[in-house]
Amino acid sequence: MFRTFVAGTLAALVGAGAGAQTILSESDYLSLVDGSHPAAVAAAEELAIARSNLVAASTFDNPSIGLVREDPSGDAAQTDAMISWQLPDFGRRLEIEARKKEVAAAQARLGLERAALRVSMREAYADWALASARADRLLSQRTRLEELARREARRAESGEVSGLEARRLLLAASALGAQHALASATEEEMRARARRWSSRVPADAKPLLPATSAIAETAEQHPLVLAAEADLAAALAAEGAAKRFLRSPELMAGWQRQEGGADSVDGPLYGINWSMPLFGRNQAGRSAAAARVEAARARLDQARREVEARRQGALAAYRRLAEQIEAISPTMEGNDRMLEGAEAAFLLGEASLTDLLETHRSVTEAELALLELRESALAASRELQRLGFLDSSHTPNDSKEPNS
Repeated sequence: MFRTFVAGTLAALVGAGAGAQTILSESDYLSLVDGSHPAAVAAAEELAIARSNLVAASTFDNPSIGLVREDPSGDAAQTDAMISWQLPDFGRRLEIEARKKEVAAAQARLGLERAALRVSMREAYADWALASARADRLLSQRTRLEELARREARRAESGEVSGLEARRLLLAASALGAQHALASATEEEMRARARRWSSRVPADAKPLLPATSAIAETAEQHPLVLAAEADLAAALAAEGAAKRFLRSPELMAGWQRQEGGADSVDGPLYGINWSMPLFGRNQAGRSAAAARVEAARARLDQARREVEARRQGALAAYRRLAEQIEAISPTMEGNDRMLEGAEAAFLLGEASLTDLLETHRSVTEAELALLELRESALAASRELQRLGFLDSSHTPNDSKEPNS
């Protein structure tokens, strides 16, 4: 009867068996998203607008055509046909240069946005893989305790033991089952979050736990600084253009025909329309351009300070975490053998059930703690990528086994 009770409880704890799954590495996952993703398309808006502004600045004004017919009395009439064209401004070259610098700034910010998108994808994948690793670890521990509970249940049926050990093992397995259920729910939530980046991610995919990335010897120029430098260059070019307050003239040419009774005369017309800077010499535009330059210099200085401070902090954090992982990982290699030894000692009567459960608890806590450490290290690795120490196209070495 007791054996039947234990078997039924264990059956309730064990979920449906998992079938064959698609193993997915981080590099495989990142390859599923390209420039057609809505987030990538939206990020390119500023660059498209900057390029349009450059085209507008590089395009000549269209000429204007006019036709005037005067016939006040019926006896005399006059017809004027005119064409006029506003010559390019004297500061047009500087304005075009400013627009080119704005395009460069937009390209730098687009690079920053794309790098941030890639980091967000890596974060989604890492959260999914870590949740899967936690669920797998808890499932493994629960399965071991369930098997021990079955053995003790069989011994209790034969009268060898009282059955208390089986109940304690079952209780420990139930606690792990509860933790595994929570971890599995988190895994499914993270899976759905990861699949939001691409519907091509298989629904049954099993993620490999990503490895931490190596640190580059030198950091690349950060896109935030590149964008600030381009903004300053654009502001300086715009300031130069604003100092050219003398506008270009408008040239006019045409043909006039005068009619009076039986006689008529006609001939060419020439004209010029030129705005003279007697009262306004673009003081407002020059003042605004100077203020823009000053603000751009301040933003560049702020960007350099911010990136440098973040780099120092991120490097220190990553190195500390990487050192701890390197130091702790070898101690975990013999965990399975230790559990097998503890279980064998318990079955032979050489160790108590309390010692066995304590060994299982210690192994579970240590391995989950290592996963937390790896989670922090992966987050620090992504921060280094944001700061230019890791190339955006860099693909870390993936683990060869799921959640190893």
